Amino acid sequence: MLNSEHPLSLKSLLDHPEFVEGEFWLRKQYHPEEVVIVEGERGKEIFVILNGQVSVCTKVQISADRHMVSGLCELFDGEEFSHSCFFDDEPHCATVKAISASELAVIDAEKLKQFLLNNPELGFRLLYHWLSIILPRIRQSNKRFSNLLSWGLKAYQIDSSI
Repeated sequence: MLNSEHPLSLKSLLDHPEFVEGEFWLRKQYHPEEVVIVEGERGKEIFVILNGQVSVCTKVQISADRHMVSGLCELFDGEEFSHSCFFDDEPHCATVKAISASELAVIDAEKLKQFLLNNPELGFRLLYHWLSIILPRIRQSNKRFSNLLSWGLKAYQIDSSI
């Protein structure tokens, strides 16, 4: 059983005797360069990297007929992604693909939600863990946006005090 004093990650939840592989989650192998999730598509799975490495990237529209792919980050063993499908049905905001041969735990978000409703202490601990992951990502995103805005204002010689 999981110790209530330690943070609860999805990876540690996989070891819970009632969170059964094959019922709540599956193992899936990905080859290098294989796409895990596609930006703009909807999904109902949350992923944990059991071993391997993935890249998270997004399409950046430069003009009506030009775009580029921008790398956001790389994730490694034990890290999680695609949490948002637990909360809403919005499309993925990034594409994720395997960099190396990777084994991922693919967790059904609806089944996870039901499991956590039946185990509220675990649910609280997992949501607390998710906030500790998501808040730094939001802060980093805000800094990147602010730096990009500042660069754009300087590049176009726009005085922000106007």
